[in-house]
Amino acid sequence: MTADATRRLSPAVRVGRAIALTLALLLVAGQLALIGGIAWGVHNPRVVSDHWTVARYTPPAEISALADRAGMSERGRFYFYASRPEVVPAERFDEVCTFREPGIGVLGCYTLGERRIFLFPISSPELEGLQVVVAAHEMLHAVWDRMSSDEKDALAGPLEEAFAALGPDHELVERIALYEEMDPGSRIPELYAILGTEVAELPAVLDEHYSGSFDDRERVTALYAETNAVFRDLDERLQSLQDELAELSAVIDVDRAEFLRVSEELTADITDFNDRADTPGAFDSEEQFAEERADIITRQEALEASRDALNEAVDRYNALVAELEALNAEASELNRTINITVTPQQPEEDD
Repeated sequence: MTADATRRLSPAVRVGRAIALTLALLLVAGQLALIGGIAWGVHNPRVVSDHWTVARYTPPAEISALADRAGMSERGRFYFYASRPEVVPAERFDEVCTFREPGIGVLGCYTLGERRIFLFPISSPELEGLQVVVAAHEMLHAVWDRMSSDEKDALAGPLEEAFAALGPDHELVERIALYEEMDPGSRIPELYAILGTEVAELPAVLDEHYSGSFDDRERVTALYAETNAVFRDLDERLQSLQDELAELSAVIDVDRAEFLRVSEELTADITDFNDRADTPGAFDSEEQFAEERADIITRQEALEASRDALNEAVDRYNALVAELEALNAEASELNRTINITVTPQQPEEDD
């Protein structure tokens, strides 16, 4: 019975040994994988650091909302969160994004040292979508920062081609020139961040590349177009007022000069008429006296009408100046909300 029992138990023992052997192999394989992972991590500390940062980071509601509204993909969101984005109070913003220049609004920055994204708080309801654009822009800087040299070199050509296709009069030409003036090496990285967030129509190679960072890039480019339209409309209104004021000022100058010339002539003619009226025999007849008198009265009436028209033009000019001042105040307030200090446009002085 013992022998029978032994025969029955023997296969089970062999199976048990097979399982134990398999487990041992798995444990060894696991150890090798762990060792391999450590070695890979040593050579890829940025990736390890990013994953560690994202795992520990809980985005505030306003930050996750920015990622949602920008149409960021899982990958784009990952690099956005890896940069620990923060909306910094306006009074502290210049401490973290140190660039400051009159007429230029700095709304965000990606710091290469800390690898952080900082955003300016935009309070204007008309422009709040711009913060989404800036967040996506800085996210792309974070993505660029993690690319290899080969990846960057491969994108440089398509970026330059897409930029050239915009034409020499596109507003981006001036912006890129300004970036280059501040930092010659910033041209391609800025093109990468700007084209990806502001230009809807791009070559297929760039569209395909940006699809890695955006599930729906159209969201962010549409928001840029919407907020840019606010400034374009404001600029057009300001320019239209400036043009109208300049044109009206020129008309007033001409009309005033003509009014003064006619007034001087009429004054001289009235003096001459009165002198002759006091001189017996100065007029050949009563008809001549009456005709000249009637002519002077007509000229006086015409001069009064000219003066009234001139005053109306001056009133119109002053009303336009008041409108320009109000528009300048509106522009200043909008600029303040996007961290810009500018000199308001002024009409030419009308002496």
